[in-house]
Amino acid sequence: MLSLSNLLTQNTKKFLQLTACSFGTRVKDLIPLYERIIVERKETKTKTKSGIVLPDSASKASQRATVLAVGDGLIDKNGKRFKPTVKVGDTIILPKFGGVNVVFEDKDVIIIKESDIMGIISKN
Repeated sequence: MLSLSNLLTQNTKKFLQLTACSFGTRVKDLIPLYERIIVERKETKTKTKSGIVLPDSASKASQRATVLAVGDGLIDKNGKRFKPTVKVGDTIILPKFGGVNVVFEDKDVIIIKESDIMGIISKN
């Protein structure tokens, strides 16, 4: 006979196997749902390439972020799923405001909707 905790554990494992969510290695236990994306803001530079130290006022919060996890996509009213455009590892441009700031396993991450992303930085 299965206990409730074993049943929940089995169902959770099945859910995670069936989910089309992509994970980065750093937030594998935080799962974004639907069109949500988990990102980590990139560090702002405190020094230029030539060695000039930038003041705090010049090093505002970066609008660049790295995608850590991607939900399985938005579902429209007819039940059709739209796959996300971004993928784990992409560098994106965030809006100045928006998203939900979360501390997860001592890491500051932001959960945003894919539609809030301003752009993807291509790596040419």
